[in-house]
Amino acid sequence: MKLTDYPDKEGQIYGVFIFLGLIVYFWLAWLFGFINVPELRLFNLVIQTTGIYFAYKQFRWNHAGTLHYFRALTIGFVASTIGTSLFAVFLFILFQINKDLFESIIKNEPLRPYLTVYMATFAVFTEGIISGAVATFLLTNIMDTDRP
Repeated sequence: MKLTDYPDKEGQIYGVFIFLGLIVYFWLAWLFGFINVPELRLFNLVIQTTGIYFAYKQFRWNHAGTLHYFRALTIGFVASTIGTSLFAVFLFILFQINKDLFESIIKNEPLRPYLTVYMATFAVFTEGIISGAVATFLLTNIMDTDRP
């Protein structure tokens, strides 16, 4: 199975790659002890932007070098939404299973008494959707797209 076997599924395929990148980064952050550093959440944006960029490149390669503006927006939004949604579901399941991990992550948060697993994963989901939308918009306008 090759990526070229699915010429119209770049958003879904690279959305799963974004999800896998976010999981690897999450476990590395937990393993090396920098999971509580909020500034390093910006690296999530780098992971998403990279995934969206490669989805654009794959689409262009599969479709003879063309990438229309609105198609690029759709691919970016789909990829970032799938990656973020899967990651939020992963965190929700993980935090439901391992309450100690959840408590260790939120111990220094200012709104700690109000944070539940539901609120924390919803915040991750919302943050991911917004960063994915910004990354999609910026990449679509920076890259050379064919205007319809």
